[in-house]
Amino acid sequence: MKTIQIDTNRTERIHEIIQQRQRFGSQIERSRANLEACKLALVNLKEHQSEFLARGVDATSASCLGEIKFEAINEIDNLLYFLEKLRYRCTRNTINMAVVGYARQGKSRLLQSLTGVSNRVIPDGAKGYCTGTLSKIVHQPGLPQAVAKVDFYSPHEFGKQVLTPYYETLGLGKKSITVEEFARTPPPRLPLDKKDSEIDKARYGHLRKNYYSNIGKYRHLLESSTIEITEEEIPQYVTQDSIDKNGNKIVNYLAVKQVEISCSFPHEDIGQISLLDLPGLGDTNLIETERLIKILSQEADFILFVRRPEANAVWREADLKLYQIARHALGDFFLSKCSFMILNRSKHGAEGGDNAYRCHKLQGSLKETPIRVAKCIVTDCSDSQEAFTEVLEPILDYLVENVESIEREYGLCCQKKIDQVCQSINVELDKASVALARYSDGDLLFEQLFEKFWRKLTNDLENLLMEFKENRYSLDSDLEKEVQNAIQQCRRDTGIPTSWDEISERRHIFGSYNNAYNELLHEIRTNFLGNFLSLDKAMQFRLQNCKYLVVKILKSHLGELIDSEEINFLKILANLLADNSSNLKQGLEKLYEFDVSHAGKIIRLLRENHVDKLKPDTNQFSLLLLPNEVENTSELNIEEQILNAVQKLHQEAVDKSEIALNKIMNEPSMDAYFMLEEFIDRILRAKGVQLEWRIFLRKESNQVWSEFREIEERIQQQKIWNALVERAKEVNGLLLK
Repeated sequence: MKTIQIDTNRTERIHEIIQQRQRFGSQIERSRANLEACKLALVNLKEHQSEFLARGVDATSASCLGEIKFEAINEIDNLLYFLEKLRYRCTRNTINMAVVGYARQGKSRLLQSLTGVSNRVIPDGAKGYCTGTLSKIVHQPGLPQAVAKVDFYSPHEFGKQVLTPYYETLGLGKKSITVEEFARTPPPRLPLDKKDSEIDKARYGHLRKNYYSNIGKYRHLLESSTIEITEEEIPQYVTQDSIDKNGNKIVNYLAVKQVEISCSFPHEDIGQISLLDLPGLGDTNLIETERLIKILSQEADFILFVRRPEANAVWREADLKLYQIARHALGDFFLSKCSFMILNRSKHGAEGGDNAYRCHKLQGSLKETPIRVAKCIVTDCSDSQEAFTEVLEPILDYLVENVESIEREYGLCCQKKIDQVCQSINVELDKASVALARYSDGDLLFEQLFEKFWRKLTNDLENLLMEFKENRYSLDSDLEKEVQNAIQQCRRDTGIPTSWDEISERRHIFGSYNNAYNELLHEIRTNFLGNFLSLDKAMQFRLQNCKYLVVKILKSHLGELIDSEEINFLKILANLLADNSSNLKQGLEKLYEFDVSHAGKIIRLLRENHVDKLKPDTNQFSLLLLPNEVENTSELNIEEQILNAVQKLHQEAVDKSEIALNKIMNEPSMDAYFMLEEFIDRILRAKGVQLEWRIFLRKESNQVWSEFREIEERIQQQKIWNALVERAKEVNGLLLK
């Protein structure tokens, strides 16, 4: 292989281009570091936002926090990805030129001319699509023959990057598939809606005939690490049509991720230039397009589109599609300023001899297409000297003259993206600055909590009053039970002697039957009334229960202000109030003291109408006798007459008392209702009473609401939040400089 003399000036030009790029790469690195810092600040802020909302804050703060959006984090991630690719491109020590074209257009011949390698290393077969995988060709001085490093897909990469795209695109039932599953089970049949598509059928055939049918031949390579091979071995891993000594097709290329070929270029002064050989497009291999996009976006600095004009040549739809693929792959990469169109002149072509006319015709009509490149060149790709002088040198000249402006445009493009992100961040940070402005504001907090307190207290007490109102005419079941017990006790324990002898004894003790009778009535009457003394407690229970329910409601709204849960809670609360809280204080005291004298009512009811006949003054024994002498007026003896008389009087008193008491069974319910209604009017409806509540609760807010006990913690949290916001503003500001 002949080595062309080094052009020192050209070497310096390439070195200068790389240095300019690397300086731009340093700027990108600073922007990337600032973006990382900004992202971290936003992530911290977002985490604190989530903590605040999960913990529970006041409604105003929660609403303000909820309005802060952090989509900028995703925007930063996208920008970081873009900058990382750009930084990787700018910090490389080589200028990478990707040669892109459909099969049999001359791109392999062009690569051979520029690198000096044979068609064994860079195949250019007359049939089919020879290059089966990506090859990166780098210069290494002094090598007598080319050598290569082969990187293989891992099983995981192969399943995700090679097989899965087929299954997804062809609708084969799985969104992902492993190598093990693929080797075990053939791909299912092509769905009906895909069978009319020639492209889909061709892709399916490629998957089944190439990848599945040959899985046993290349699967072992998926477990392999990088290997180094000689020039003679390179075709076994690069080309699609290699065969072994037995004539069997070699399919190693199916497992190859990329091959890096090192060789000694004929122009040693371009050693800092690397060439990327992509598989020829036009094949139905689905992954090649995806691979092309990835390679161009990450590895290429300059694109050479290669087209060999055929008879009746025109710019085809396929040419436009190829350009669009590259444009999409490069994104913000200035394809129109970083690409050349190479029209391959075949002086002795199989199709009509010299195609120079067709080349110049396409060259002239290029401007009529959407394809935009920096320069369109006609050259014979198979002529190494012509390829060098007509392709490589013009590219170098172009880069030297334009690299500064290209990098400047890159810088402006990057800064524009950064500025857009910064502006969106500033909008959200302005919201964040005021989100917790009132979070530790005691006055605002009190108003919010008092509003909630007043609404809930009013609602709870009114609901309780409604319940008592609906039941104000209901019989008091507890009282009814106690009355029945008292009546039964009266019937069981009458206090009446059980024998005549006891009457006789009483006559002897008191000196006469009349006196014995009178004393017996006194005993029976007091014993009778004694059975009803317990009813007072039963009638008071309704009132007490009502008071307990009020205490329960008040305590549920007053936090830790008072520890007691008994009725004295009302008295304690009243004592805490200032003297000028007259309505509130009076309402609590009156409820605490409220007591209907049910005992007096019951005794009055019984004495006025039903036990009067058990008094000697109103029912003397002499009135019960016949006017004649005792021994002549009755067949009964006097003791029996007395016993019958008092039994009759007692029975009558019991029956009438039961009837009378049954008529007042609903009075405890009515008393409780009117007591509660008076209390609610006094503490909720009286003029100025809400102000009394406000004054009292403002003074006792720390005991009533836990939020006020946390106010100091809130202040600290607010400081942390504000510090995070300021930090985010600070690093966001760095991106604008």
